[in-house]
Parts: sequence; C-alpha cells; structure tokens
Amino acid sequence: MLRFLLLAVVVIGLAPGTFVRAPVRTRGEAAVVTVTPLAARTGVAGELELTGAWELTAEHGWFGGFSALAANGEGGLLAGSDRGFLLDLDISGEAPRALPGSFRFVGISDQGREEVIDLESLARDPATGTLWAGFEYDNLIIRFARDGTRRITAPPDMAQWSMNSGPETMERLADGRFLVIEEGTGSVDANAHQALLYADDPVAGAKPLAFHFVSPDSYDPVDAAQLPDGRVLILLRRVEYALPARFDTAIAIADPRTIRAGRDWRAQVIQRLEAGVFADNFEGMAYVPSAADPARGAVWVIADDNFSLFQRSILVRFMWDGQTASPAPDTPQTKKRPETPDA
Repeated sequence: MLRFLLLAVVVIGLAPGTFVRAPVRTRGEAAVVTVTPLAARTGVAGELELTGAWELTAEHGWFGGFSALAANGEGGLLAGSDRGFLLDLDISGEAPRALPGSFRFVGISDQGREEVIDLESLARDPATGTLWAGFEYDNLIIRFARDGTRRITAPPDMAQWSMNSGPETMERLADGRFLVIEEGTGSVDANAHQALLYADDPVAGAKPLAFHFVSPDSYDPVDAAQLPDGRVLILLRRVEYALPARFDTAIAIADPRTIRAGRDWRAQVIQRLEAGVFADNFEGMAYVPSAADPARGAVWVIADDNFSLFQRSILVRFMWDGQTASPAPDTPQTKKRPETPDA
C-alpha cells in the first residue's frame, strides 16, 4: 500500500496542470516569453559538443509542456506543446529569442470534452511550409497548410497504439517519406516499438511499411531529426518514478536506408543527458544546418516541464560537426517479428 501511495503521488506530480504556477488565462491571451541562459555545463556526455542551454518562462497558465520541436527553415525553430500550442523561436543570433505574439493554440477545441490537444510530434516540409503534427490519445495526424487550412487523419495502422504513448516521434525525411514511431511497446519485448515508414504524406492515405524500432537500454523514443547525410538522430528517454521523478535522456543515430518491412531497426547511442539541469524531461529535437556549411549545424532539444514545480522548459543546443558517429550502416535483422504485418 505504501508503494502504491508513493507511485500515486509521483504520477500526480507529473500530471500536466497539477501545480499551476500562474493563473490559467484564456488560450488566446498573449504570452510574454523570457529566455534565460543557463551556465550549467556538467551532466552531459558523448560525441556532441554542448554550446548552449536556456530556460523558457512566461507568466501564462498554458505556457510549457513542450514535447515537439522542428526547424522552420527560416533561421528558427517551432516548438509544440502537449496542450496544443505552437511557439516560434528565432535562433539566428547567439541566443534564441521567442517571437512576440507567436504562442498560439492549434489544437481542436470545438468538440466539447473530446478536445484534441495532446500534440507530441512535429514534421515540416521546408519547400512549402506545410506542417504535420502527431497527437496522442486519439492517435491522429493533422496537416496544417500554410494558408491556415488543416486536414485530419486517423491512420488505421496507429489505431491500436496506446492512448498515452502513441505517435511521439515523427519526421519528414528529405526524400518526402515520413517516419513515425510509437513511444510505447504493447508487446512482451519492452524495447520493440511499432514504427511506420510512409512513402508520402500520411494524411493522403498511403499504406505504410511497418517495422519495429528496437530502442537501446530500455529507452523510449520521443522525437527524431534527420541529418544532412541521410541518417536520423532519435531522442530517447527513460523515467525513474521517484519523488520527484528522475529523467535520463539519450540521443541515438540510425540509418533509415536499413529499414525493412517486419524487421527490427536499431540505433547507436552517441550522447547522454543525465545530471543536473540536463536530467529533465526532454521530448523534442530538431536539426538546423549551418548557413555557411550545410554538412554542419546544430542539434536542438527541448524539455517538457509537465506544468510541474519540479521541472522546467529547457532548450539545449549541441554542435553537429558532420563527422560524428560514422560507423558502417546497421545490418537489418533477418528474423521477422510474426506480429508485424508486411507492407
């Protein structure tokens, strides 16, 4: 009973909105965002060079919960929250800056208690500006055109994914394909996550290739970003349920050219965030190429504060040197998982 009560307290502590740090205002009210540099440099280890860390704050009850990140192709980042908001960040200077008035609600609020707000992943077409967002609970993908129109789809292949650990990872690859990975597993193998590779826009109804992403060291995948050489970085997270909860984050690398229908796809860990301010709930990641040398650039990760007093909205920047972690491509597994259909 004591363990049950402790677990209940921890879960309540992680529940969004449990600890409200400012009055909950209307969704349309402007948020004045402050970006504060953090001096901490310990707590990270690996092949990427840490070049900056900042905390994002705003006196607005809906601010926080950032669980997705995407490059906007215009010298900036787009952060998405699990309360259905987007925030534009200008990263053209030495430090990021939130664009005034850019914190806006994009969820669906016209269905009474059946709101669609749990935005967990983002993907963007740099040529058209079209944006795709993955929503947990309902396991939906919503496409936002640049003119403001949107289209919603509930992919049949995602219908059985967990309500609380669905399409947490989504990335539009440079060749137009879409990679979507379930955060949960739903199988006897706690490391095997269902994954889909769409040949084109998933909202258009194409049938995906189905496979499994096998996460290293019992981590769960929470976001992805493609690099200039075609490989993909995958953001991984583990949670230790204590009071307060402790988070352990890793960044892994994998080659999408090795994905095969019905087989396992694996990644190699190249970076860990484990201590101090970096032991937080990092859920979003994006890669932004350097204007001077597109083969090099910055890897950005953002933390979801869960609207909790114990956590913060932290934005971190690493340098990608274009040469980090360059092993031979992974060899696809020869054994096919029987529960995964061919596509």
